[in-house]
Amino acid sequence: MNSVIGEGRTDKEALDKALEKLGAKLDQVKVEVLEETRGAFFGLFGGRKVRVRVTKQGDAAEKLEEVLGGILKRLGIGARVGVRAEKGDYHIEVVTMEADGLLIGKHGETLHAVEHLLNRILHRDRSEEGRVRVDIGGYRERRDDQLRAKAVSMARKVKESGRELSTDPLYSPDRRVIHLALTGDPSVRTYTVGDGLYKSVVVAPSAGRGEVRSGVGGGRPRGGRPVERRRAR
Repeated sequence: MNSVIGEGRTDKEALDKALEKLGAKLDQVKVEVLEETRGAFFGLFGGRKVRVRVTKQGDAAEKLEEVLGGILKRLGIGARVGVRAEKGDYHIEVVTMEADGLLIGKHGETLHAVEHLLNRILHRDRSEEGRVRVDIGGYRERRDDQLRAKAVSMARKVKESGRELSTDPLYSPDRRVIHLALTGDPSVRTYTVGDGLYKSVVVAPSAGRGEVRSGVGGGRPRGGRPVERRRAR
């Protein structure tokens, strides 16, 4: 049993009941408030009721480690796998002696495929909503730094030229890095175009009056005419 629901008159009572039922401690679970109601008339009648769902994170972490360890073993790759649960997400660190390049693949394609598989497994029973991120030999950190630098460079060119630029097709976590890197820059906006697993991020001049500025992963803003798109170099 990975997830249970507890009910009580207070948050603490509902949480304590759920933890007791699950046999877990607070730092081992993810807590979701499902319902919080008061009496029918300004809380005077019927009392307060709180319902919470607690999900044991350790079970998912162990499952992910087991699955990835099994994949690596079948490939004949000796590796150390560590899984860290943080705010509902799972960060997996893989350390190998010589197989980093093989597991990462060209432009991270093998790493993305492994990550996609683990996310599918995590969400299979719909009890988990977090994301899995896999890093091999520090590749993810280096890649994120490169993407942030790329985003800043593209934004500078867009502001200088007034014309939008697009990235090569990127995997979802990479697109997110681009979006987040520019979310605080009022001079540009970003949106995603394309179909399938890999899509491009467009960096464009900020929306004018009457247009809607896109957020992280947002679609094409309404209003105005899109300017000519160029591929970033």
